[in-house]
Amino acid sequence: MNPLLRRALPLAAAILLSSAAAAADVKPAATPGYRVVNLMPAYWDFYAKTRHLSPEAQAEQFKLLMAKRYPDAYSANVLSIPEGKQLDAEVVRRYALVQGMIGTKMDVMRSVSDRIGKDLQKYETAFRKTFPDLAYDGEIYFMHSIGGFDGGLRDVKGKRALLFGLDMITYVYGTDADPQPFFHHELFHLYHHQFDTKDQPAGLLPALWAEGLATYVAQALNPGSGGVAIFGLPRSTPKRVVADVPAFIKGFRAVMDSTSSEDYRRYFMGKDEDAAVPARSGYVLGYLVAKKLAKRHTLQELAHTPVRQLRPEIEQALAELEAGEAVSLD
Repeated sequence: MNPLLRRALPLAAAILLSSAAAAADVKPAATPGYRVVNLMPAYWDFYAKTRHLSPEAQAEQFKLLMAKRYPDAYSANVLSIPEGKQLDAEVVRRYALVQGMIGTKMDVMRSVSDRIGKDLQKYETAFRKTFPDLAYDGEIYFMHSIGGFDGGLRDVKGKRALLFGLDMITYVYGTDADPQPFFHHELFHLYHHQFDTKDQPAGLLPALWAEGLATYVAQALNPGSGGVAIFGLPRSTPKRVVADVPAFIKGFRAVMDSTSSEDYRRYFMGKDEDAAVPARSGYVLGYLVAKKLAKRHTLQELAHTPVRQLRPEIEQALAELEAGEAVSLD
């Protein structure tokens, strides 16, 4: 047996037996229908008891005391573990990596953790002023995602769930964290999903529309917010896209029906400040498209209408942007 693991196992058992408080805080949400699963109390209990360990030993403890205890949340699917990678090894590797990224910001993560679940009802109430027919009866998770996501939809226990990764919220937003527009972005994805159809067109266009509309809604519901609170990282992407919208639109239109995972990553993933196509530029391009369509439709109409039906208007908006129409992110 690995000597590190041999040392870790007795400690794991001791912590498990010594603290009933390590259990997840699971309670019904104030609004009937969905359930909040808050794994952060368990994480903070774990962290208090292991913070004195080396990064490697703490990562082993995270695997034993968090990932093994909550396997539904720490599954290969939820964490987007690549096929062929071993789950346990990736949990250990990624926890150590992420803690190296946020280790100096643990006070920030604790502050966000303390208020983010408590304020969910406030964020939801503000959201329902525009979308009163939000109907979600699944689960909402708060967790340390070991770098998996700041927020996103995943299948958990065979059902769609909304998950928030406090580690990545801390890393991406830091002291600039403004949870309300971020929550509204993710709540809108849930709302938009209520009206999904099974005949969505293939390619990148549905992703451009889904992410662009969610980004626009977050800004529309929070008009005082901007920058990283709306567009996330990299911070340079919005400015770079706006500086040459026609060129980036032209590049996107050339691949908008592509089913290539590489094309998807180019426009909707990454954090490279110097990428030829600005990382996550699809969010900004989609925002500009949604902003144009919102001049003719209400937000509810845009959310309720299948993307296949809206495609002609989306393509027209893309063509107008490529032609050099003046743009603004305000």
